[in-house]
Amino acid sequence: MQNREFILWCIYLLIGPIVWFCYIVLTYSGRRKMLLLKAEPLPLPNKMAPPLVSIIVPAKDEGERIRGCLASCLAQDYSAIEVIAVDDRSIDDTGRVMDEMAAADPKLRVVHIQEGTLAPGWTGKNNALFTGQKNAAGTWLLFVDSDVILQPNALTASISVALNKEFDLVSLLPRLESNSIWESMLIPLAAAAASSMYVIALNNMNHKKNSAFANGQFMLMPRTVYDAIGGHETVKDRYCEDVAIALRLKQAGYRPRIAWGKEWASVRMYSSLPAIFRGWSRIYYAARVGSPWRTLAAVASMIVCCFTSYAAIGWTIYRAMHPVSPLAVWGWAVAAMAHLSLMTFYLMIVYAWSGNPRRNALLFPIAGPMLMAIMLRAIWMCMTKKVTWRGTSYDHVMAAKLAAAKPAAGEVNEKV
Repeated sequence: MQNREFILWCIYLLIGPIVWFCYIVLTYSGRRKMLLLKAEPLPLPNKMAPPLVSIIVPAKDEGERIRGCLASCLAQDYSAIEVIAVDDRSIDDTGRVMDEMAAADPKLRVVHIQEGTLAPGWTGKNNALFTGQKNAAGTWLLFVDSDVILQPNALTASISVALNKEFDLVSLLPRLESNSIWESMLIPLAAAAASSMYVIALNNMNHKKNSAFANGQFMLMPRTVYDAIGGHETVKDRYCEDVAIALRLKQAGYRPRIAWGKEWASVRMYSSLPAIFRGWSRIYYAARVGSPWRTLAAVASMIVCCFTSYAAIGWTIYRAMHPVSPLAVWGWAVAAMAHLSLMTFYLMIVYAWSGNPRRNALLFPIAGPMLMAIMLRAIWMCMTKKVTWRGTSYDHVMAAKLAAAKPAAGEVNEKV
């Protein structure tokens, strides 16, 4: 192997096999920090009575799925709950289904938001959540997306760990349900990329004040903490309000936690390929308030650390056909196979942890370029600042004061 080629081979080892080996180790380490919920939760501390929890479910045009979500909320084995369903300007039968279910169960109340009432500067979901909590009586608030199905013990397990560990927010990562090959192949991969881009395991470290993450599909927090940070009004124009709330909590000295929730909740995020592209590009756009740099870095990382494995295989074949030494052929072959094997192993555990088939890892040559296309769409959205979400179009220019908002000094509540 010639000197220049040897240097190139060493660089490839660093950006390929070695990076993936380290990444797998860090992934397992980060996941351990998120295994917070227990199958047999601890009793509430000091023999306290279960606090009233208000489960708030916003929905817009979710007539096909809202019944299952609300039924799972009402079926919780936790004794002190009320469910607030918010019909956010739906034009299908979402509101009718909610009213029908409320008539049959006194624990469920429905709030209807009429078309034309969305105030300037608010996204629809944030307005619905804010409206819902104003109608809630609970000392704890649980925000649940309308496409989530909860297991009966989800709330019991979550509030147990929150009270016993004195966490100020518990947010779950549910199992990702898939009813098509596109969902099964792309959504877990997109979620894994987001987890890496925002280093979500660092959220569970108190000293990492600027590293925060929460999943709006399931967020449980005390009413006092919600009010102290200003609630959804302080993040009213954010499309990833969950991440923004977690950041405000961190910066105010509170203790938000992200937890693995595969056994306690499931979600079917998007039901078609166009919806996957629209939804995930919006998520990548919004999580950094329209800044493209982290998404650009993710695209570059995919090119350098993923697709170089195929280039190395091609170069191995070339070297076998034009050998300079046996070491060159075997060196590239071993490095390329190690790279591809480690990357595939990581993808297999990502799919398995999300509740999807491990064999989807073999589809990365298809899924990888598609994920890059989603990211490039998000970068285009960063350039145009135009977003369509749940049937509402926004020209999203983040208010400077809101984007730069820091918790006031009186909000700080340091805990260890």
